Amino acid sequence: MSKEVSEAPTGPVRLSVNLSAEAAEAIREMTSRRGITITEALRRAISTQKYVEDAMERGAKILIEEPGKPVKELVFIV
Repeated sequence: MSKEVSEAPTGPVRLSVNLSAEAAEAIREMTSRRGITITEALRRAISTQKYVEDAMERGAKILIEEPGKPVKELVFIV
């Protein structure tokens, strides 16, 4: 008896997304500031979000340290 295994695509996947005007502007600012494409900016944002969520699942705290200011904990509401 054989089982069919559904495999995730291994190559690029084309997606269409709807963003608010504010989110679209934020992406444009990031691409302009970093000299990257919208696709690359979205890849980085997704990668960062996954890293943060994985770290929080392990019990990590996300801290922000700015020069001359006290360290603050970044709290995500899930």
